[in-house]
Amino acid sequence: MPRRPRGRSVLVCPKCGSLKVALIAGSIVGQVYRCASCDYVGSLILERDLPTDVSDRSAGDTRDD
Repeated sequence: MPRRPRGRSVLVCPKCGSLKVALIAGSIVGQVYRCASCDYVGSLILERDLPTDVSDRSAGDTRDD
């Protein structure tokens, strides 16, 4: 099966669904993330792909044509 091209993705908290997730520790054995919204701390984190129309926009262009 061919691999699909990777676009942009975001990290999502598995507890509350927030996008306010930050890496607080990481090494060869794994990473630990913390959610700023619900204070979840753990290595389990969700990663969601952004729609292609969002990842193709430039940072300064927010117009809806």
